[in-house]
Amino acid sequence: MLSALLLAALSLPSPGDHLRSLVVGGIERHYVVHLPRPARRGPLALVVLLHGAGGTGRRVAASTGFSAEADRRGFVAVYPDGVGGEWHDGRWPDAVDDVAFVRSMLDTLASELRVDPGRVYAAGISNGAMFAHRLGCDLPGRFAAIGAVAGGIPAAVAERCTGGPPLSFIAFNGTADQLVPFEGGGALQAAVPSAAHWAAADGCATTPASALEPDRAPGDGTRVRRWRWTGCAAGTAVTLYAVQGGGHSWPGGYQPRIRILGRTTRDLSATRTIVAFFLAHPRVR
Repeated sequence: MLSALLLAALSLPSPGDHLRSLVVGGIERHYVVHLPRPARRGPLALVVLLHGAGGTGRRVAASTGFSAEADRRGFVAVYPDGVGGEWHDGRWPDAVDDVAFVRSMLDTLASELRVDPGRVYAAGISNGAMFAHRLGCDLPGRFAAIGAVAGGIPAAVAERCTGGPPLSFIAFNGTADQLVPFEGGGALQAAVPSAAHWAAADGCATTPASALEPDRAPGDGTRVRRWRWTGCAAGTAVTLYAVQGGGHSWPGGYQPRIRILGRTTRDLSATRTIVAFFLAHPRVR
């Protein structure tokens, strides 16, 4: 047993970034694995971070500061690349089986690293957030929690996503988001119903408690209201941060210079908030 663990550790031996690849459905797929500095003994939590449309794993790592948080909190961060910079999140027929890719990637990492299977998580922004919703539905029992920034659950996914083990959920949505409106529309559910979907699945109270977060950056033109569903099953939790005046961006992250993306709140860090939420909510056993 010890020899097997030592051999597995040799494939990703040192802290820092490791570019990996695998073939799924005849397509070579790529992802970056960040092992925390300093080196930590397992079993370790693992967080998959999904970029938005047109992005890459390396870009979302740089714009969110997730690797620094992985070093600080001692977990593995994984940044996969979508084919052509996109994820097939359930809003249209699949040209690429991204769910199979993530499943295979997680299986590979589990064979290479001492990953705690009860502390595997996924989060994303925009198209990546929508895909995180889908992963929570299509890989039941694989994730302890998922996180979504600027992306609701695709309506087609929500329709078929019933049953399955409880899953904790955290989201951040800007009320002034011009690309993914807070009130939803078309193929996407609105921000509150998206969170309520997971609250219902977890058996939470139907009406969430609501409170304003401290206004830590009065000049940024935003306020953050936290919606929290209580009474959820078996230690799960569902929380939505509604960024009043916020746009299509990662709270506390890089401020885009593209006007249509709107304001980025400085009242909280989505990176630190997501990680703290994830690590506080292991998978229900």
